[in-house]
Amino acid sequence: MFFPTLKCLLIRPLNRVTLVGALHDVHTGFLGQTSVFQFTLTCTFLDLKTSDSITTSNSTTTTKSSQLLSTLGTGTSTGGEQIVKEQYTVRCLGDEAYTDALKNVLDDGSIVQVIGRLKTSEVMDGSKRQMFPCVLVEQGRWSSVSLLYSIRKQRRDWQLQKALEEASAAEKS
Repeated sequence: MFFPTLKCLLIRPLNRVTLVGALHDVHTGFLGQTSVFQFTLTCTFLDLKTSDSITTSNSTTTTKSSQLLSTLGTGTSTGGEQIVKEQYTVRCLGDEAYTDALKNVLDDGSIVQVIGRLKTSEVMDGSKRQMFPCVLVEQGRWSSVSLLYSIRKQRRDWQLQKALEEASAAEKS
């Protein structure tokens, strides 16, 4: 009884990353025999660097929540808050049908949710070795790419899901 439960837990990755951001710089190709759909994901968040209360210029104290709401409403940063953008490289690995489905549905500027595994890649730059983080999305391995918003007038998430299901069905047969 305990062994099947343990077996199911061992299959899931322990390092799981969920990111939401804008997709850009799309590349396709092959890594060995595996088809690759690679893109850059830009995630935006607020970096709060101050304490719980902030003293404004007229010597009144405001709470962090009201400061945060005013920042979100105006789109500018005040005090110790900054809008920070981080970029991540995302590699979707699978067969050609999987990467073609992603390529046909996801466009530059689309907002996507990525669930994958964080991995560092070692790159030789002359005599130096540099480590670069990368999020791996492997076909059929507890990872996914979901379209949240597209610049196109219609949402195409259902087309992506249908194409991915067809690729999965073709792989099984």
